[in-house]
Amino acid sequence: MAAPARPFKLWSNDRNVKKSVTVVSLQDLLEKARTKLNIQPIESIKVVLEEDGTEIDDEDYFAFVPSNSTIVILRGSETWHHADAGLSGQDETDYGSGLSERTKQLIIGLQKDLSRIIAFSNDDLEQIVSTSLSDLSQLLKETESYAKALQDACQRHLDERHVTSEAIDLLRLYHQSRKNSPFVEDDSKKRKLENT
Repeated sequence: MAAPARPFKLWSNDRNVKKSVTVVSLQDLLEKARTKLNIQPIESIKVVLEEDGTEIDDEDYFAFVPSNSTIVILRGSETWHHADAGLSGQDETDYGSGLSERTKQLIIGLQKDLSRIIAFSNDDLEQIVSTSLSDLSQLLKETESYAKALQDACQRHLDERHVTSEAIDLLRLYHQSRKNSPFVEDDSKKRKLENT
């Protein structure tokens, strides 16, 4: 059975050319990369993950690369560099300027693993919910609709935490009032009477 086609983002090393492709194998990706990025067949190329520069050089590893991953094509002797490494000497954008560095790093970390929001504090979740969509989408390197969906998920998670917290508080209050009430029989006395 043939592997299903999977979508990927395909970028040149300078990040100026960005294409999307759907491929079934690493070999298929290499062929489409040459076509989309106008790379001659005699020119050597390497395929790396954009996020950390990990080289993808066999089909087995490629099978575990998540769909929609961003892949950088390195030509000849090019070496991978972090996307922000080329910003020195250029004007930096001020998106996210109202956010703490910690919050920015948490948001950027969501690019790798969205399930991390489960471990975020309530303050962290509230920061994400209150971040402007344009800032959030730029930090995530995603669309504003994706950023909005993430904010909605964070808000739902916050709401669920508040409901759970309120339920626990009510149970504590109920337990405390039962414990202090003169109208509630002590369970330990009941058990002693039943055993006799």
